[in-house]
Amino acid sequence: MPRGLYVHIPFCHQKCHYCNFVIALDKAGNLREKFFVSIQHEIAESARRYGRLKFDTLYFGGGTPSMLTPIEAARLLDMLFGAFDFEPGFEFTYEMNPEDADPERLKSFRNLGVNRVSLGAQSFSNDLLKNMGRRHTAEDTVRAVANARAAGFNNISLDLIISLPDQTLRDVEEALAQAVELGPNQISIYDFDLHENSVYGLRAKRSELILPSEDEHLKMAELVESRLTSAGYVQHELLNFAKPGFESKHNFIYWHNQEYLGVGPGAFSYLNEVRYQFATSVSRYFEKCVAGNWARDMEDAISPREKEIETLLTGLRLKEGVSLAQFNMIRKALEEKIEKLDGLLEKNGDRFRLSRRGRFVAETVFAQLIESIP
Repeated sequence: MPRGLYVHIPFCHQKCHYCNFVIALDKAGNLREKFFVSIQHEIAESARRYGRLKFDTLYFGGGTPSMLTPIEAARLLDMLFGAFDFEPGFEFTYEMNPEDADPERLKSFRNLGVNRVSLGAQSFSNDLLKNMGRRHTAEDTVRAVANARAAGFNNISLDLIISLPDQTLRDVEEALAQAVELGPNQISIYDFDLHENSVYGLRAKRSELILPSEDEHLKMAELVESRLTSAGYVQHELLNFAKPGFESKHNFIYWHNQEYLGVGPGAFSYLNEVRYQFATSVSRYFEKCVAGNWARDMEDAISPREKEIETLLTGLRLKEGVSLAQFNMIRKALEEKIEKLDGLLEKNGDRFRLSRRGRFVAETVFAQLIESIP
């Protein structure tokens, strides 16, 4: 069974207005050294607890991993390779902000073995980018893609957000057109999520935020699917589109509800039927690692029934859907509900998946399926 390793790099230049991640603004002089000392302790503890795990994918996320210097990235890789094994030709994804994707840094990361770059474009409207608190411009993203190709990367992913405050259908249309013109191998779309403690969340409390309506959001989602599929991208997941053969292997581990280990502040892990988060903040992470306090801030043992439900919900996000044979404990309830959701679900033999109409109301379908399971 495939297994992935996620490494959380918490550093950021500034906090984006939608952000709810575990991050640290890189201002204190000793912050990075604290991080490296702490994560070395955590990696050693993970190896002690689980043995020398073998991974199919490696993913550096954040935060802003591209804030690491190549020397720092190499230092972190030495720790990981010293503790774990990796399958030959493993997928190694590195998240980068467009403004950090300069030729020298990209070449150095490529030489370190990175073979997939994920660029956080988010939008191609400079006004929306500024409103989000992003530091880059649309022009930076164009340069970043060109620089990545020149550095030898042939697997480039681009992130975009829809349903942003003040975003119009025309903004989405223009963003998709520019993304398609750049020709990345994968385009990942994220629905804007309003978090209470973010800058946007505070603005919403003061009634200062104008969000697209549900009808506008539906039109945006329909436009995304139509525009990207017509451009040759395959919709392999609800909001992820890739050229054939370039689907993210790491993300498939999540969608197939398979195992992964997360290290770094705020990272989640799912191993041996237990999902956990070691630390919920950067400061707490530092304190716990140095003290050798390996108690988890959040831990949830997943029962066989819960695992089937999770596998159902993640698997239905995929184009191929799921097979009824995967579900022993909830199968009877599922079979009854599938018939009632005709038009939102498509059944082909033993397999079923979301229909086109169902994809646009996926969360409603998921809720109805869960309600039907005793």
